[in-house]
Formats: sequence, structure tokens, C-alpha cells
Amino acid sequence: MLENIIMDKATTVDEYIQSQPEVYRKSLEQLRQLIRTLVPEANESISYGIACYTYHYMFVGFSAHKNHFTFTSMSSTLFQKFKEELEEYDTSMGGIRFKPGQEIPVDLISRIILEKKAENEMRAALKKKK
Repeated sequence: MLENIIMDKATTVDEYIQSQPEVYRKSLEQLRQLIRTLVPEANESISYGIACYTYHYMFVGFSAHKNHFTFTSMSSTLFQKFKEELEEYDTSMGGIRFKPGQEIPVDLISRIILEKKAENEMRAALKKKK
């Protein structure tokens, strides 16, 4: 069932979510709504086969895979600020992997999104000063 994940044909986030197995759609839509609610200025697109958001720079994204779906912060250092809270999750340098049907920690993901927003704003402000 999960072997048929389509990532390379979608050109919009709507298409991307709809192309995923039913077991992932609700969670991916929840992540999407969370991102859009917290940072409505973020632009969404499909890049490298995943749903990506930009806010001044690369911002956050999500993707579905054979055995999990991932929320990514597009940062190799951001998760250090949330190290203790992330201990119970399957993480990589900038991503949190969830099993199909696993509940998304909305409060934690919200704080990660807002921290990444602040980082991107600071980076943009510093670039503007130059």
C-alpha cells in the first residue's frame, strides 16, 4: 500500500497531499494548515519532491515516505534549541519523522516554526543592513 507514494509528479502542495496514501493525508494537511496559520506570508511550492515553504529563505517543509512522514526545519542547528523536547521523537539533523497515524505534537511544531521564522527574519534584516 505505502509503496506507491508519488512525489515527483505533483506541482502544487494540494496535488502533493492528494497524491499520498490516505494514511498520511490528514497529518500532512495538519502540518500545512499549521504553517499557513503561523506564517501566512510563507510561499509554498514543491521542491526536490517535497512540500517546501520559503519565508525570506528556505523555511520549513514536509514529505511522505514509505514508512513515515517528515516535518523538516530546513536547518541543521535549530533542533538543538529543542533537544530535550525532541528526545522522544525519531529525528535527523533537521527533521522529525512520524509513523503513519502518529499524532503531531502541535505545540512543539508551532514553536519550531516560530523560532525558524524569527531566525529567517533576523538573517534577512542583517542582509538588508549590508
